[in-house]
Amino acid sequence: MIKNLLNPDLTPSQIINSIKKLNMSIEVKNLANQLPKQTAHTTDSFHHAEIMKLTNTHTGTLTLHCNQHGNISLKVPDHAPTPGQLYSIPGKSVLFAINAGSFPIQLYELEDEHLTRGERVIVDASNPLLIDGTQQLFDSNVNGTGHFAFIGSLNFPDKNADIYVFDRVSLQKTAWFPHHDSAARYLVSLELLEAAQDPGAGKVAEELIYHFHPAVAWKAFQMIHRVNPATALGYAPLLRNLQNTRLNDLLDQHVGEMA
Repeated sequence: MIKNLLNPDLTPSQIINSIKKLNMSIEVKNLANQLPKQTAHTTDSFHHAEIMKLTNTHTGTLTLHCNQHGNISLKVPDHAPTPGQLYSIPGKSVLFAINAGSFPIQLYELEDEHLTRGERVIVDASNPLLIDGTQQLFDSNVNGTGHFAFIGSLNFPDKNADIYVFDRVSLQKTAWFPHHDSAARYLVSLELLEAAQDPGAGKVAEELIYHFHPAVAWKAFQMIHRVNPATALGYAPLLRNLQNTRLNDLLDQHVGEMA
């Protein structure tokens, strides 16, 4: 039944109400029991590799099920000390408890370059929690000693958005990286071509300047500009169509420097 909740036609309220009515411990157990069956026809080594692909060792989560709209994950108890960074999660998530457990969550409000500390809430069987990643960041390690309950989540990621990194003490943004695999891959590719001074880098950049991600488009613009400034400026209207404030500011500064 829980698989049916990965449906974009359902509202967050409908998903939360369904979670309250379901026995999430049984639902999670059923999903976990299905994992070995998904690759039962393969060799043991291949099966172990498949299971590892579903496991994120950095976040301590196991993906129990996924479709084109999202995934259902389980975060295992973790006794690690508080990390120094907080990470935003693009998209929407609904956190839920299993095994009659509960866990605290510290909320933060996203405000451009910094976070504002919000309320601390308790998630239990009667109180799933909706996280809107465009406005909020959450931390499950609220006491600095890890978390001691299983944390379930239904996730509807926004792969076109970026992941932001914040310092836990100052709450200031310190870094970012693309959530979308292609954006990260193309950024690295452009940087490698630039570092190697590849003579064909400009042609690659002219292909990637049409990418939807502003960071990829801007990097491509910069590389084209080094080869042919006039050609690069011809792409400026294309970049402005992305309607990204930061990108428009960079373009304005670039044009101003040339004036």
